[in-house]
Amino acid sequence: MRKRSGRPPRFAAVPNETVDNANSLDLEALGLLTVVLRHRDGYEITLPEIAEKYGYGRDGLAGAWGLLQVARYIIKVKIQWARDNQWATEVVVYDTPATDDEVQELLASIAGEDNVRIAKLEPPTKTARERAAKHAAKVEAKRKSKPERRKVDFDVPGQSAGESGRGRGRRDGGEDQGSGAAGAAAAAAPAKPPRKAPAPKKPKKQEPGRRLTQQEAAAVKLVEAAFPEELQLPSYRPPVLRDAILEALSARPPEVVVERVKRRWWKHGYEEAVMPGGKGIGSAIGVAVALVRPSMDCPDPMCEDGVVLDTGAPCRACEQRKEDRRRGPVPTQRGESDEGQGDGAPAPRRWKCRSCHTLGKSGLEAPEDGLCGPCRKEEQEAATAVAAARERMAEADARREQLAREQWIELVEDAYSEHAERERDAAEERERREAEKQRKLRDAEERRLIQEQIARENPELLAYSQTA
Repeated sequence: MRKRSGRPPRFAAVPNETVDNANSLDLEALGLLTVVLRHRDGYEITLPEIAEKYGYGRDGLAGAWGLLQVARYIIKVKIQWARDNQWATEVVVYDTPATDDEVQELLASIAGEDNVRIAKLEPPTKTARERAAKHAAKVEAKRKSKPERRKVDFDVPGQSAGESGRGRGRRDGGEDQGSGAAGAAAAAAPAKPPRKAPAPKKPKKQEPGRRLTQQEAAAVKLVEAAFPEELQLPSYRPPVLRDAILEALSARPPEVVVERVKRRWWKHGYEEAVMPGGKGIGSAIGVAVALVRPSMDCPDPMCEDGVVLDTGAPCRACEQRKEDRRRGPVPTQRGESDEGQGDGAPAPRRWKCRSCHTLGKSGLEAPEDGLCGPCRKEEQEAATAVAAARERMAEADARREQLAREQWIELVEDAYSEHAERERDAAEERERREAEKQRKLRDAEERRLIQEQIARENPELLAYSQTA
């Protein structure tokens, strides 16, 4: 769509009557009108480019565009060119609503241009008209429901009506104006009636949160799908969880936040807690927030739970902090007195897990295997998994051997069957050949006997016989 000037420019800014036209425009439509007015004639207006530039969704700007068209701030004209019979759309923008005379004058001026065959007005869509009517009704309903403010004037004796609303002034001599009169008036004024208790205020309706863009809604939906089913989150999205997800997405892509949720679910022990016999979790919303919120322990902005995103190397600051936690407090020197210990008693030695190197609790002896509880459980689970895998491999090997044995037996049986069939076919072929040979011998003998008989009965024919 190409922009066409509606009337000569009069203002460098939007007129006040347009800004105050809340019945026809919302803030989004007013902002879109400002953007379109800012461009010169011939500007190719594309709503996707404007939406991408200002961070809005295309559907929202399409609705704002419909409001502007219904209010006649924007006039769309369909033009058919005489050269190639092609149709084009041109947009005429007004800083105040266009009148009927201006629209007719506009159509006449466009129709009078060269190479223009038809110029007609394109009315707003039904959806745009319904949205405009809904917006006007909503504004009117809010205006009617809002109580009017009452001005209360406190009349003080000895003071005019014009002075009742102002503070105490000072005379030229520096004395307080009306100070003596005020004292006399206070003495003469009757006692004030007791005030009535104020009526309880109605609780304010909680305003909904800001509307998410299409990209934000898709990213939030992707992160919410990463929460495990065992967490049993409610069907609605609490504001605190939505804000935590948006905060995480402001610094990380959705894929990184999804990996963060999956990693923390098992690394922080939540998966073990929800298992049968586990300690359970207190608040599902609190756990979900803990799964997505950014870590505040490391000063490196590229650190993601101990790993630098751009390099993939371990974070040095996190490693140093972890090492400091492993070392624990500085042990008391010999000869110094500690609380709960005698003078000169050495500090109790703390044992370290041989797997994760985590320091054990003070005062407890190191276990025989040298493992902490989580590592011992992981080792037991790993051993159980290895044993189960070996058992499954043994069963698979046994099944493969049985299958190979059955296939070999079937192959041998097929070979014997094929050999027997071939022997049977060969015997039948030999019998057929022998029978054919005997038949030929009988036929030859018969011919010989017939020829001898003919020769005896007709000896005169022997002279003509080929066999004589």
